[in-house]
Amino acid sequence: MPGPPAASPLIGEPNPATLTNPVAEVPAAIAPEVSSEKRAGSCDPSGFRDKSLPEVAAEALQCVACGLHETRTKVVFGIGNPDARLMFIGEGPGRDEDLQGEPFVGRAGRLLTKIIQAMGYQREDVYIANAVKCRPPQNRDPKTGEIEACRHFLMDQVALIQPDVIVLLGRSAVGAVLGLSAPLSKLRGTFRDWNGTKVMCTYHPAYLLRNPSAKGMVWEDMQLVRDKLAATTEN
Repeated sequence: MPGPPAASPLIGEPNPATLTNPVAEVPAAIAPEVSSEKRAGSCDPSGFRDKSLPEVAAEALQCVACGLHETRTKVVFGIGNPDARLMFIGEGPGRDEDLQGEPFVGRAGRLLTKIIQAMGYQREDVYIANAVKCRPPQNRDPKTGEIEACRHFLMDQVALIQPDVIVLLGRSAVGAVLGLSAPLSKLRGTFRDWNGTKVMCTYHPAYLLRNPSAKGMVWEDMQLVRDKLAATTEN
């Protein structure tokens, strides 16, 4: 009989350096693979072979497909390892991200970094993006039309990176990738297969800042992600 779930190292947002290592049993199993060849079984990259992430990013910088371009400071394309096995997709940039041009750099971003480190990674090991690349005014949720206008950039990113596992952070990310609108409480905690890639839905770090009691659920989800990556490596 399995024992009780491990306590969340995210409760209280401690310094990652003080965390007990939650991945001590698999220290090397989830190390990202850096390879020039894309992994089999992931999203089909056909139609994207003549593109690179810098080329897609350059296209995004010129995008005027929705009204968000009128109020943005910078396009927030994505950041991280282009050969990452693990990809996080959030909803939309906030104020800090709009100013710096990098996803997840504010308070929610610092919490995401702690989550990544608690899993045994560094930020530079994974890839981080958002459903939309420009900040919605007043940090509101992205509208359906804005998500659709930006979706091809996100699909380019996924097809070029070909992660083994994608973590969708928040309802807008779930809608953008899976087209689902059910509450996250009913979607989290289990993997979905999407074009050969395993997808985990969970709460956005900004939600955790408002609702700290949900941190334990997110940590349960991240343990499942960690174990899935370890099993994929072993196979």
